Amino acid sequence: MEIRTLAAADLPACSDLAESRSWPREPPKWRLLHEVGRVFGVAAPDGAGLAAAAVLVPFGSVASISMVLVAPRYERRGRGRAITAHAVAAAGDRVVWLHASKFGRPLYESMGFVADGGCQGHTGTFADDGGPGASPGSLSDVFALDLAAQGVDRRPLLERLGTPFVVDGGFAFGTDIGHVTVIGPVVAATEEQARRLIRGVARSVPGEVRVDPDHRFPGLTTWIRERGLVPGVPAPRLVLDGRPLPGDPSMRFAPFTRAVG
Repeated sequence: MEIRTLAAADLPACSDLAESRSWPREPPKWRLLHEVGRVFGVAAPDGAGLAAAAVLVPFGSVASISMVLVAPRYERRGRGRAITAHAVAAAGDRVVWLHASKFGRPLYESMGFVADGGCQGHTGTFADDGGPGASPGSLSDVFALDLAAQGVDRRPLLERLGTPFVVDGGFAFGTDIGHVTVIGPVVAATEEQARRLIRGVARSVPGEVRVDPDHRFPGLTTWIRERGLVPGVPAPRLVLDGRPLPGDPSMRFAPFTRAVG
């Protein structure tokens, strides 16, 4: 099969493919991933859109793989493995990680990915508890904090997420990805700071929000659920060959999305 790097004109077909798997369409998210990474695709042999897709987003010594999708009519024919292997090869010697579904995890583990924590998406209308919230700040406030948390320079991503909300030692963004506002990344020195950041963003946006708290912070997860956000399916994080991820995990309270971190 021919795997090619997709262009912006191909992104509606990516949303169609996602919808075929009962995933949200999320055109803004696909555009963002295309801008900061590489979107790979396999044309459907029947001429109707894509048979498979995957995204690779590299930052410095690290790369994430996400949005691995195979059209239902072409599943179980090796396309998921092939496009994932293609993305791994394109990552070179970077530390490669991904978040897995329960269906995809056996495939990834068979390719050498090893479990290394994870997160769980929570979505709903935020029930404000009246606590202190963060205020909008400047992008210049977040670059060094994100570098400390992630261990790599992610300016191309951060510059596309809009206005950050900041506290002393932390920040978060609120980004509309097409059907919900994602609150993340949430980078902070303490759990109380993370709450202030989430409150600040949630108060500033209409409609439903989503936060994917890391499993390392069960207290924050409980608080998020008390705020009315409903948990989805857990998403374990897997790292190829079990290599260590750079940065300070104690600062990473929630990713931007499971596609990027």
